[in-house]
Amino acid sequence: MENDNKNKLLPRISEKVKKIMDVKISKSFKKQLIVTLSVALIGGAVLLNWTFFSDDVMAESAINDSGQTAQSNVSDEDYFTATQISRQRARDESIEVLQTIVDNEEALDEVKSEAWNDITKIAENIEAEANIESLVMSRGIAECVAVVSNDSATVIVKSDGLHENQITQIQEIVYEQTNIPVENLKIVEK
Repeated sequence: MENDNKNKLLPRISEKVKKIMDVKISKSFKKQLIVTLSVALIGGAVLLNWTFFSDDVMAESAINDSGQTAQSNVSDEDYFTATQISRQRARDESIEVLQTIVDNEEALDEVKSEAWNDITKIAENIEAEANIESLVMSRGIAECVAVVSNDSATVIVKSDGLHENQITQIQEIVYEQTNIPVENLKIVEK
């Protein structure tokens, strides 16, 4: 009798499991979910990239065991050029992925709009960075790289020691170009 109950119960459980497993998500929903998650992933990757990039940039030099400053293998000019190229590559990759989302006919309008807004923000940051770099160098600083991200900025300058008036000028330039307050600005001397 116990076997009969098991035999009757197993098909019922089997049917319920099949019903649960047969729940189908539409292809359109899957594609929208993938696109949305891609945008979120890209945004997170860009944020992490800039977070780690800023930390690496601020590592101006290392101190060896004897207490002397160890010099980098890269000259200052190469450092600034390499930093600008690295920044541009990261931006190009982000824009390419975002543009793919905008061009996807199956993407939700909301997702396309968000991707387009991200592209616009990247373009605004690129323009602000170029303006900051030009204006800082016009004040007599030989090399400069600016990194603008969301509501913060980092300006790396080639200097053996900035004067107070130079720091104030850099702060004013960044604020005028981005409206980023001084407390969200890092100035790094390289």
